[in-house]
Amino acid sequence: MKTNKKSIILLLIAALLLIGGCSRLDDLKVKYGFRNTDFEFLNSQDIDSIIIQSTRDKGFRFIVTDKSTISALYESLSSAKKTEEVIGHDPDYIFEIHDMDGHIVRYNYVAGVSDQKRANFYNDEGSYIVTDRIDNNLIQNLYSIRKPKFFEDIYYGSLLDLIKTVKEEYNDKGIGIKFYDDVETLKYQLSRDIEEFRTEALKEGAIILSHGEKAEAVLEVKTQGYTTLVFKAVVNLRIESDFVNRNYYIIGRYVNDITGWETIITDTKPENEGF
Repeated sequence: MKTNKKSIILLLIAALLLIGGCSRLDDLKVKYGFRNTDFEFLNSQDIDSIIIQSTRDKGFRFIVTDKSTISALYESLSSAKKTEEVIGHDPDYIFEIHDMDGHIVRYNYVAGVSDQKRANFYNDEGSYIVTDRIDNNLIQNLYSIRKPKFFEDIYYGSLLDLIKTVKEEYNDKGIGIKFYDDVETLKYQLSRDIEEFRTEALKEGAIILSHGEKAEAVLEVKTQGYTTLVFKAVVNLRIESDFVNRNYYIIGRYVNDITGWETIITDTKPENEGF
């Protein structure tokens, strides 16, 4: 029934487009929830810039002044569906929209969750479900070209493998993993991926530590360097009750799109690897 109703609406829109032109079509889109008018101010020539700030990496701050990019953002936001419920993830970015008079409008944005029924672009005035076009056409272009291919696989995947290794040796300890200070990768950490990792880590008997939280066995991650095809990290294991303080070394090398990453995890410092 819902499908038939939607088909009828789309047919009516198509017919009215032929008869009444684009302005009538836009009115219908607004009426039936396919478009909103809350971001019309982005069409103004008074818009000076849009600043996109990572919530985790304060050094990752990008200023957008290109009119075509602002126009593309307008198209994405004006087609966003309004909703009352906001997703529970922490925001990944803050969008600041600046006009020529110095006025600033701020929005929180949670990346990569446009398939949700809850808002991922919001402030106190309104909340919207935006598509992944913002991720694919805007956010991705802000990243350094040195970002490892399939970063989530090498980063969170290698940490899961390490958790399994540590759990085998210290199966009587509660394990907590700490990566909120891993400055090399903060710009690539997204709430969606962190929550997925949290679920997988819990299955292996580990928790993600937030600021101030502790665990019997703490794994602290420090990425040492990366390119698109190579990833290196040192993870320090501390168990204060047993006076344990040791390092694990992670080396990942990207093979191809089929094989993905080949990863080595060892507690012996590798030679000639730059650690």
